[in-house]
Amino acid sequence: MSHQAICPDPAPILAGLKDFQRHTVEYVFRRLYLDADASNRFLVADEVGLGKTLIARGLIAKAIAHLWNQVQRIDIVYICSNAEIARQNIQRLNITGAEDFSLASRITLLPLQLHNLQQNRINFVSFTPGTSFDLKSSLGTMEERAMLYWLLHSVWDFQDKAAPKNIFQGGAGKERFREYLQGFRRSRQIDPTLAERFRQRLQQQMVAEHQAGKLDLYQRFITLCDAFGRVRDLSRIPTAEKSERNHLIGDLRLLLAKACISALEPDLIILDEFQRFKHLLEPANDFNEIAHELFNFSDTQSPAKVVLLSATPYKMYTLAQESAAENHYEDFLRTIQFLQLNSGQTAAFETLLGQYRQELLRLGQGNYDRLLELKSKLEYQLRCLMVRTERLAASADRDGMLTERPCPNTKLEPQDLEAYLSLQKIARIVGHHDTLEYWKSAPYLLNFMDHYELKRSFIQAINGGRDEAALVQAIAPSSSLLLSRQEIETYTKLDPGNARLRGLLADTVGVGAWQLLWIPPSLPYYQLGGVFANPALTQFTKRLVFSAWRMVPKAIATLVSYEAERQMITSFEAAPENTIEARKRRRPLLRFARTTDGKGNKLTGMPVLGLLYPSMVLAQAGDPLAFAVHAHRHEPLPLSALLPQIQQKIDMLLQALPVEVPESGSEDESWYWVAPLLLDRHFHPEATQRWWATPNLATLWVGEAPEQGETTEDSLWAEHLKMAQGVVTAPFLKLGKPPRDLTLVLAQLAIAGPGTVVLRALTRILGGSTELPNIDVRVRAAQTAWSFRTLFNSPEATALIRGISAHEPYWRGVLEYCLEGCLQSVLDEYVHILRESLGLVNEPPNKVAREISQAISKVLTLRTSVMGVDEILADTQRGEITLGDYRMRGHFALRFGEDQADDEKTLNRTEQVREAFNSPFRPFVLATTSVGQEGLDFHPYCHAIVHWNLPSNPVDLEQREGRIHRYKGHAVRKNLALQYGAGEIASVDQDPWDSLFAAGKRDRPPGASDLIPFWIYPLENGAKIERYVPNLPLSRDCERLEALRRSLAVYRMVFGQTRQEDLLAYLLTRLSPSEAAQVIHQLQINLEPIEP
Repeated sequence: MSHQAICPDPAPILAGLKDFQRHTVEYVFRRLYLDADASNRFLVADEVGLGKTLIARGLIAKAIAHLWNQVQRIDIVYICSNAEIARQNIQRLNITGAEDFSLASRITLLPLQLHNLQQNRINFVSFTPGTSFDLKSSLGTMEERAMLYWLLHSVWDFQDKAAPKNIFQGGAGKERFREYLQGFRRSRQIDPTLAERFRQRLQQQMVAEHQAGKLDLYQRFITLCDAFGRVRDLSRIPTAEKSERNHLIGDLRLLLAKACISALEPDLIILDEFQRFKHLLEPANDFNEIAHELFNFSDTQSPAKVVLLSATPYKMYTLAQESAAENHYEDFLRTIQFLQLNSGQTAAFETLLGQYRQELLRLGQGNYDRLLELKSKLEYQLRCLMVRTERLAASADRDGMLTERPCPNTKLEPQDLEAYLSLQKIARIVGHHDTLEYWKSAPYLLNFMDHYELKRSFIQAINGGRDEAALVQAIAPSSSLLLSRQEIETYTKLDPGNARLRGLLADTVGVGAWQLLWIPPSLPYYQLGGVFANPALTQFTKRLVFSAWRMVPKAIATLVSYEAERQMITSFEAAPENTIEARKRRRPLLRFARTTDGKGNKLTGMPVLGLLYPSMVLAQAGDPLAFAVHAHRHEPLPLSALLPQIQQKIDMLLQALPVEVPESGSEDESWYWVAPLLLDRHFHPEATQRWWATPNLATLWVGEAPEQGETTEDSLWAEHLKMAQGVVTAPFLKLGKPPRDLTLVLAQLAIAGPGTVVLRALTRILGGSTELPNIDVRVRAAQTAWSFRTLFNSPEATALIRGISAHEPYWRGVLEYCLEGCLQSVLDEYVHILRESLGLVNEPPNKVAREISQAISKVLTLRTSVMGVDEILADTQRGEITLGDYRMRGHFALRFGEDQADDEKTLNRTEQVREAFNSPFRPFVLATTSVGQEGLDFHPYCHAIVHWNLPSNPVDLEQREGRIHRYKGHAVRKNLALQYGAGEIASVDQDPWDSLFAAGKRDRPPGASDLIPFWIYPLENGAKIERYVPNLPLSRDCERLEALRRSLAVYRMVFGQTRQEDLLAYLLTRLSPSEAAQVIHQLQINLEPIEP
């Protein structure tokens, strides 16, 4: 919300858009507000991933400026298909920077989200439609019913009677609902404007009902009170009374929703990915009357403007086997009708479309003049209602950087066939159909299937006992049908059991990715070392897997993570156990502990503090980017050349310290952590003293990072911090002889110590080294470093690093791992992505540091996912099957969007999984179904998509691939880095990626739009958007893939045409390859915005 009295300036918002986005904003604004024949509804159909949300942001800015002196209050409504998309996009749309942008999952909850509606000059409101528009005969949520209870409490004089509580209790427990009511009244505030609007609507409806001779709402309520007040056990209420209760609450929710809409007075309504709820656009009926009341809102000053956002606003191509309800021709015209609001105009457009189709069918019989004329008319009429920008038009070869990769590791093995035969026998026994599609998609089906009829029938047959012996005999011949819990608990290597999974494992874990805790940087400042130097990993990218079956993401997440974990654990332990008890015994090693010896108590975690400490001096002395820039090399320096230079620099700094340095005696390892503190104290005395004197520094340093596997020893953290503070404030220090490798270790800390690395990454985007003393920025760097501690304390990471560096202290192994993986390059790249994705480009430094630090910490502290797996044991001797369950973990691979719930906890977890995938850290594989196809970003560190199961049409194929082909994607950044290296970077005090993108923009072809280099930057032998289709040889999927390829080639040319499958087949048989290429280029519908 915004109380501001000054109109927000749209100029900075528009300046932040790319050129083609600005053109679209200006065109849409003109069509909505300025043209003589201005439209009240408009569609932005830009191709997937081109920033339609940012276009909406620019349009909001211009609309507010336009309406500022015309209306007293401006209400902007944003509606999208699910809460995940809303959470991703809300901050991008909030142009005022107000913190209380309202997000309600249901329109009926707006009274709890909106406050001071009338007083605000601008109101931003967002909700999702799935539970907002179908309100009749529905009880809604307990939160909604509690709000209705208190809204009606005084109006209908509830007092403290039991009957009203029983009515609004719904399906909740009696005590729970009563406690919830009291808590609701104490802690929740209902917006008075909306409350009053609801009471007015209620009174109006009751008068209308009374005049019509019907029972009004209050009379119905009183009748129900008589029924619900007589019994203590609500389960005994007759069905008829329960049904009437449901209808009454549904009618009250409907009334509340209408009151909310009328109180909102929407000026601009944004419908994002509206094809997910396109039924709301159909002519008004009982199910969508609320939606149409919103869309058709008009006051005395102006009607609401409705802007639709969707890359696929109608089915451009429908296979013959799809249902009639999905017929794309009708769908296309319904979209046009909604936009035009004029049946006569829609009928004329349908006639023009038919003429165009007839001319298409004459292709090959003469010239194309008539066809081109009709195409031009179509484009003109459509541009009045919609625009569309496509990235393929900006690509010289029109492939948009997309390439299809072979899947040589998708191999079928004999045991896979054995498992299929056993599964088929089981299916026949329980009366189920063919299981071929299941078997092709996932291994160990009976272990992973949830909510499948085959699994239910299997369990019923076991419990019934009638077919149990036959099922045992069906299971016996196959060794790959069922998972073995014993093998899992001893970290035995599992057979993938499925050709597709075998290929995925080979391409990820199999190439050594299990050794990575983060994706190698696109622009390493020096040559990567250790496991990161593996040629198979230097260009590694994450994998996004789409499947048609719900059991597939679960199977992938568990089995791929298990194999990665098995490799990590066994790299250090000879005979490890994979049990809850064994996992508890694997204690974290970056600990703050105390030991007692003959000399007294000793704090043993001080070197860990040194690892996490954000040192100002080391940040300046050991910046690897500075050396890369000054080297003027396209190829990065070897680490062996960089370290001596930084060691020499640090040695000179150490010599300036006013500290007595003994030359004899035993080496004092305290120097490793004391030296950074002393250097800061000497060269930045005031900033250092202020930092260490920060109140509650111990608590601030830890931040909000949740701990995993922590012990009571970590309560000693405050004592360690106190010891460090004593070093900073002590006038004299008595230290022993410095270790021989002190300058080497300090150089490593300067280059790759997490605390110093994060500090450098933050200050680089905040103005450079002048921000190093900023206390808030240093606190955020320290907090993020603490989250790295959580990462390195996980059992898997601990085993990995101990396996690599078995003969040195663990903190040294961690430091060397950070060094070899060029953590500075990794975080500089990630911070660049976050600054824009979080909408922080023009925000104050402290806010930028806070939100980026929190985002990184959330990712680093993502808890391991635990998934239930069914245990099935077949005893061939006794002819019995025993059922049980156990848990498997997901971390290297995760599933996305499987939990269908709108509670806060589930939404937060889903959001955190997506944010982690969009980071350089794990998970490296994300498996999903259609949930992730539309509206969400998965591109920052992924340019490889796996079509586990093919979609039915090319539009869905493009929707999937559009998830990873977006603004500043991983492939684009890799190619810019390959093209320019560090040589284009002007200064270490600015974001290096800004320099690379500026160079790409400078050198692009004349006349090119900002699609280059921000969306497309192809290079020979460079990175591409990789499509993987792991089909089995000779399967029907191979034919389907070929059909999709053919359709993709021409579907844009014939969108909007009935029976497209026939038309496409006709065109492909009548035209030679050269003619087809010419026709496709000439006849593709072009809806790019044009100048007036």
